Order: sequence, then structure tokens, then C-alpha cells
Amino acid sequence: MSTELLVPYPQGVARQLFRAPILGYRFGFGGLLNAAQIMLLTTRGRSSGIARHAAIEYRQHGSKVYVISAWGERPHWYRNLVECPEVTVQRGSSVCAATAHPVTDSGEALRVLHLFRRRAPGIYDNIIARLSARESIDSRTLHEVTDAFTIVRILPHAGEPSLPPVEVDSGWMMPAAVIGVGLLLIGAMLRLRADKQSS
Repeated sequence: MSTELLVPYPQGVARQLFRAPILGYRFGFGGLLNAAQIMLLTTRGRSSGIARHAAIEYRQHGSKVYVISAWGERPHWYRNLVECPEVTVQRGSSVCAATAHPVTDSGEALRVLHLFRRRAPGIYDNIIARLSARESIDSRTLHEVTDAFTIVRILPHAGEPSLPPVEVDSGWMMPAAVIGVGLLLIGAMLRLRADKQSS
């Protein structure tokens, strides 16, 4: 059974929700997103040659970073990196050049699935089962579904990234702070007025 039937490919509003962490990085919340193990992967568009950004959950094993495509080979970021493996990885405020390649070894794929489920087995067992068209999955049966997943190994390396990361725009912070303080002052004045009227 196709993964597409189990988990529809995000379009419209769902696609925008999946892209929301990109805005989070742009607005300076990369540290929080990285704490949730969400990174930005920048690939070169295979047709346009333009930098394309995708927000993806990741796990790290030693120097390697792993991501899983929930929709197999369909996502543009995956097809882009197959065409051009040189990528840029952004985790919090850390930006590095990297090389990305699909994982073809079933032993390595199994290790990656274990890395993902280790954080919250109850949640990830359900996700992995759904994506692999199984009723249930646990640590004993995980090896049976490694072939159902498209996994990418990312190897960070020295040197300047050839693709630009998402630029952090903190210009919104001062106006937001002024508005926040203004709302607090208005709230305090309204509370004082209500207290005077009730006394």
C-alpha cells in the first residue's frame, strides 16, 4: 500500500503548517525548534538552481544527521538532494555545509528508526506503523519495515556552505515589544479604573 494513501501529501493549509518552522527560524526561534529536533535543510532546486528550504525533524548519531521522508521520494527537498547532494544544514544558530545521500543499507535504516522511536516509543511506534501500513510496530518488529522508509544520511563537513541559510530577521522584535508593553499599560489602566468605580 502506498504511504500516500495512509498519510496524504500536504497541500494547501497543511503544506503551510509544515513550512511554519521555516518562519520560526526566520523570526529567531531556531533554538527552540532545534530543541524539538527540527532543523532546516537547504537544497538546490533541481530545475531552478535556487536555494530551497525545508523544515525536517532529525536525529543525530555521532557526526551523522538523519532525516526520514514520510512521503518517500516525492518531496521536492528529497529529489533536489538526489540531484545535488551538497546541502546546507541549519540547527538553531548553527549553520554548516553538508553532503546528503539516501540510506540504502537496511542495518543503518533500522538504527535510524530506533533513533526516532527512542524519544517517545508510544508515539513513534504508531507513526511508523501508519507509514509502513502495519497494524502495530514495536522494537522487535521494527526490522520488518525498514524498506518502507526513505531515509537520508547527512554528513556535515568543513567549509562555507554553497547554499545560503534562512536569514534571521529580528526587526519584528522591537515593534512587538512596544505593542506588548502598550497592551500591558492599557490593561493596567483599565483595571485601575474598574477598581476605582467599584470602591
